[in-house]
Amino acid sequence: MTGAAGRGAVASGAAAMAPLTPDEADRLFAPFAGFSALGLAVSGGADSSALFHLAADWAARRPDHPRLVVLTVDHRLRPGAAAECAAVVRMAAERRIAAEILVRPPDLRSGPLLGDIQAAARRARYDLLVAAAHRHGLGAVLLAHHLDDQAETLLLRLARGSGLRGLSGMRPVRLVGGVAFHRPLLGVPAARLRATLIARGLRWIEDPSNADPRFARSRLRALMPELAAAGLQPERLADTAARLARASSLVDAVAGDLRAAAVTDHGGYLSVDRARLAAAHPEAALRVVADAVRDLRRADYGPRLAPLEDWHARFLAGAPPTRLTLGGVVIDAARRERLWLYPEAGRGGFEVLDDPPDGTILWDGRLRLELVREAKAGTLQLAALGAAGRRDLARLGHRLPGPARASESVPALKRPDDGALLAVPAAGFCVAGVRLCSRPVSA
Repeated sequence: MTGAAGRGAVASGAAAMAPLTPDEADRLFAPFAGFSALGLAVSGGADSSALFHLAADWAARRPDHPRLVVLTVDHRLRPGAAAECAAVVRMAAERRIAAEILVRPPDLRSGPLLGDIQAAARRARYDLLVAAAHRHGLGAVLLAHHLDDQAETLLLRLARGSGLRGLSGMRPVRLVGGVAFHRPLLGVPAARLRATLIARGLRWIEDPSNADPRFARSRLRALMPELAAAGLQPERLADTAARLARASSLVDAVAGDLRAAAVTDHGGYLSVDRARLAAAHPEAALRVVADAVRDLRRADYGPRLAPLEDWHARFLAGAPPTRLTLGGVVIDAARRERLWLYPEAGRGGFEVLDDPPDGTILWDGRLRLELVREAKAGTLQLAALGAAGRRDLARLGHRLPGPARASESVPALKRPDDGALLAVPAAGFCVAGVRLCSRPVSA
C-alpha cells in the first residue's frame, strides 16, 4: 500500500486538515457499541483504509467491542485487483481481524458502456456484501464514503437532472437485502482521513480509476478546486444535500400516506387509484409512481425524473398515454378508475428457472419467493404465468385483476412437461405437494 448528512467530524480552518482524534473517532463509532459483529468494507484506498484503522483502534479501546470482519471485493476489472485484495487481508491480519475476499464472477463487461460496467460493479458489490453479512452474522456493514463523496454526489445528480430525493445525496444508513449499510464518515472531509493515515505512517493503495477521465466522477473531482474557489466548497455542498434530505423526508412521509391510501399490491404488479393520485400534491404523486416503478423492478433508483414529470403533466391534463414504459415498468392508463403498473417482459422475457431449489428464491431479479415441496412433487419449473397460464388459471376458477399483461407477469410454478399449473402465489392458487409464497414487491 502506498501512500453531510451530519457534520459531526467537520472542522474549519487548519483543523479541517488535521488527523481525527481518538475522541472524534469514539463519537463516530459510538452508535455501533451495542453490535455483536460489524463488517468493514475495505478496498485498500485511503478512505476505506482510514475507516479500517479508525474502527480497529476504536474497538481496541473497548473491552466489549463488536467482532470486526473485513470484507474486500475483487471485481476482476483490473489486473492488480487480486493483489490489492490480498494486501487488505494482510493489513487485517496484522491487527488480528478476520477478513474475506469476495470475488465477483467475470461477467461485468457484458455492458457496452463504462457506465454500465460501473453500475454492474456497484450492484455486484452490494450483492456480495449482503451475502457475506448474512454468512458472518453481521449486524451492519460500514462504508467509507466521506464528505467530499457527498459533495460530488450532489453535483453529479444535479448534472443528471435529479429531483429532491437524488439531490439529498447519500444517506447515512441504507438497507439492502435486509442488511444495514452505515456511512459513519459522511461528515468527515477526505483530507482529514488522509491526514489520519499520514500522521501514523500508514500507507494505502491508489486506485488508478479514481483519476480516469472517462468516468464522470473523476472529471468532476478534477474541477472541485475551481468550484471551491467560487464558493462551492465540499462542506457547503454537503450542507445543501443535508438540507434537501430534510425536505425530502417530509415528502417521503406525505408520499407514504398517499401510497397506503391509493396503491394496491397484487403480488407482482400494482394498481393506483387515479382520483387519489390526481388530487395529490405533484411532488408526492411523482414520488409514489417513481417508488412503484423502482420497487417493481427492485432497482436502486426510480426512473428518470423528466419523462416521469412529462407523463404526470399529461395525466393531470386527462390525456396520459395508454401505455408507457419507464424503468422497465409499464404504466397502463387504459382503464378508467385505476392505473396499472407491471414489469415489462422486454426482449429476453421473464426469467425461467428449471427445477428450482427449495427455500428462498429471487426470481427475475424482483420477487423473493419461498418454495417448499414434498419429495414426490417431481420436476418443477418457475416462470412467468404467461397467456396460456392465465387462461388455465381462469379455467380453474381463479382470475387476477387488471390487464392481461399485468397478470401474465407474475411468477407461476409449472410442470415443464405439460405446462400444468402447480402454484400461482398472486392468485392464492396451489396444488397439493408444493407451496410457493411471495413477499410484497416493496419488501
